Amino acid sequence: MVNGEDKSIEIRIIKEWNEFEALKEDWQNLLEQSDANNIFLTWEWIDCWLKSQSTAINLLIIVIQNSQQTLAIAPFYIQEYRLANLLTYQSLRFVGDQNTGSEYSNFIVKAERCLELKSMLWEYLLSPDIKPYWDFIWFTNVASWTAGGTTLLESLATVKPLNCNCRTVEFAQVALRDLTTEILPSLSKNLRTSIRKTHRRLDKIGPWQVEISHKRDDIGKYLEKLFTLHNKHWQYLGLGSFQRRPELVDFYRDFVPLALQKGWLRLLRLESEGEIQAMQLGYVYNNQFLSIQEGYNPDYLSGIGQVLRYFSYRKCKEEGVCCYDFLGVYTDHKRRWLAEKKHGENLFIWHRKMKNLPFEAKQIWPTGRYLKPT
Repeated sequence: MVNGEDKSIEIRIIKEWNEFEALKEDWQNLLEQSDANNIFLTWEWIDCWLKSQSTAINLLIIVIQNSQQTLAIAPFYIQEYRLANLLTYQSLRFVGDQNTGSEYSNFIVKAERCLELKSMLWEYLLSPDIKPYWDFIWFTNVASWTAGGTTLLESLATVKPLNCNCRTVEFAQVALRDLTTEILPSLSKNLRTSIRKTHRRLDKIGPWQVEISHKRDDIGKYLEKLFTLHNKHWQYLGLGSFQRRPELVDFYRDFVPLALQKGWLRLLRLESEGEIQAMQLGYVYNNQFLSIQEGYNPDYLSGIGQVLRYFSYRKCKEEGVCCYDFLGVYTDHKRRWLAEKKHGENLFIWHRKMKNLPFEAKQIWPTGRYLKPT
């Protein structure tokens, strides 16, 4: 399905690093015109992910363009799986979906033609040019409550040869526009009391402050402090030592300074008695705050993390940010901070052939029990 204005339309496959790099300007321009403009789809996020991986990434990026511009991008990579150590499969996965904390996968297309272009991308996956490359697609963390998530699912449903199993996943978001700048009156009595009590105890101890990191030269040491505090918090909860994959640490070290340069970074720290007692890493992108990671000193005052989150909420309100996004998993803690539960989808997609008959007979997910990466 191609408009008359697109007689010169071309669909190409990008498999080489240099071709991906050459797409940078078109990628970001298209993302800003799409119905799924989020930080996890930025060229910078994906570029840092590619550079931080310990093994070579086998790219398979589909690009639709005409003589004037890029119209659509489906950014995949290929990963090998085995089913019960018997059958080998080639899977298409969404770039950046491992070792980054990435959410909200989607195709990047012009918003005014989103259904048409997303349908074209799904259909092209069945073409002789690309069908031999894959057996199934593992498409995770689709924000199906959003416009972009809705059009992704609707366009998939129009391509009947693609079979799909969906699994619901939960997310948590706070609509900040509905809150006053003070924030506290909107919270529960118990949470308000806890924040005020910790605030008073901090005042009695002596001078304290919440700071935001603005200097590139300081980012490295503050990241390491965040990792330390997060690990202490993890151990305090009885969960043992938190082992970060080296690829995730490398990704943070590459992306966080870049996010500072782009104006996206919000790295907050609460200092008391000359030490950092709590930290929060997040990003502001497209008028939304994304909460990535937090850590606090469990040996210090109880409630210190809540005080920092309160200041984070206030900072977002001062900046006019419309949404505080806790991202994946809805918990009671997030509910107490006024988060609403959002339902997204993980998609397991395959096409019919003899090798894929097990997927029709039983719901099998590529999460490690039977079907797992090699």
